[in-house]
Amino acid sequence: MERSKKNILVPTDFSKVAEYALQHAVKVSEVVGESITLLHVVSNATEVDAATEKLNQVAESTFQKYSIKPRAIVAVGEIPDEIARISEELNSSMVIMGSISIKGKENLNGLRTLSVITKAKVPFVTIQEPPINKRYDDIIFPIDFTAENKEKHAWISYFCDFYVSKFHLIKPNVSDPELVAKVDLNMASAVRFLDEKGAKYSVHTVPGQGTYQEEILDLAVNIRADLIVLMTIKVKDKEAYVLKPHEHFIIGNAGHIPVMSINPR
Repeated sequence: MERSKKNILVPTDFSKVAEYALQHAVKVSEVVGESITLLHVVSNATEVDAATEKLNQVAESTFQKYSIKPRAIVAVGEIPDEIARISEELNSSMVIMGSISIKGKENLNGLRTLSVITKAKVPFVTIQEPPINKRYDDIIFPIDFTAENKEKHAWISYFCDFYVSKFHLIKPNVSDPELVAKVDLNMASAVRFLDEKGAKYSVHTVPGQGTYQEEILDLAVNIRADLIVLMTIKVKDKEAYVLKPHEHFIIGNAGHIPVMSINPR
């Protein structure tokens, strides 16, 4: 993946959870050396001046606290559309966004957060709580049977380059021979890539005593994971993406653990 002139985009509505997202972005920026861009979206051009003043205050406060001065952008339009557009225009490496609306949800359908995640072409990191750890050193990679799973590999390179990460590859407990074969193929591909990178990893198969999503989160909590990486599915013949039902649950119930959702190219 390209690394030149990358930046981290942080949409904000000036809420507390948006402040948490900015704190996460600062932690990432300090490690990867990418700049931060703050984005606030208004529905009417008459709101731009007031929003710009408020956003500049957030940028200045960030500089005073962390010695990092984010760029401030106010856009007019629909929030999902503008986040997707600006992230592409700025060549953002990722979008980090707080969303209290997803907390505890098992189904994100109908929520604005889902429409943002499935529009942006760059990875989208959802935040519910302030950062606990500075680095992404323990990363959960659920391995499923979809072809899109292999696109996580570029992000293995990213984390290996900037972090001393250990990857926890999580297999579902399935018995259907066709699904087993697909999962094993994706697992073998991930392991081969990790071996080539000289990365640390471990392989886990969930017990199968609860749902896959519940057992992923249990494992993430037990190992004190710093990040969970998910992959959306591209809708055939369309520029649209969907999250699988178990991924809705993970995003909504991850608590203090950031969740990165990647749309396949």
